[in-house]
Amino acid sequence: MVKKWETISEKSILNAKVFKYREVERTSKESGKTGKFDVLECWDWVNIVALTPEKEVIMVEQYRQGTDSITLEIPGGVGHPGEDIFDGAKRELAEETGFQAKEWIKLGQVDANPAFMTNTCATYLALNCQKVGPQNLDPLEEIDIKLVPLKEIPNLIKEGKITHSLVVAAFHLFDLSTSS
Repeated sequence: MVKKWETISEKSILNAKVFKYREVERTSKESGKTGKFDVLECWDWVNIVALTPEKEVIMVEQYRQGTDSITLEIPGGVGHPGEDIFDGAKRELAEETGFQAKEWIKLGQVDANPAFMTNTCATYLALNCQKVGPQNLDPLEEIDIKLVPLKEIPNLIKEGKITHSLVVAAFHLFDLSTSS
């Protein structure tokens, strides 16, 4: 039976803006194998599947530095230190889109990449969203809002127009919540 490995040592390599990188040495209690592993400590994230009363998904189009491309995503972002992740969801929706929701449902949570990352991503469904104000973007954010009919989402994923893995996971969690 697989068991949790024991940490022998850990060393901080880098403290960056959005993550901490450390090297850990761990050994298997089962086999005695020992190895060094890279671990990224990242803040927890939140994604919001936000629907208008007309069943349109509030999408955000933005430039992403990592892939050097413009992506189509749902509102979301990192939780602030000490912030409840649900409060972070409400904040991110308002900041990125200017919308607020009357009803919220937690759809689930996934590990971003448990192979080397420590964080999770919670996904919330925001229902009956209404535009209540302007966007309040971070200094380096540039976001266009797109209202996309919910029925078009599966094709946008199939066609490779929605490629962010955590956004695809969010829509899967949404599908699971509506199929039961």
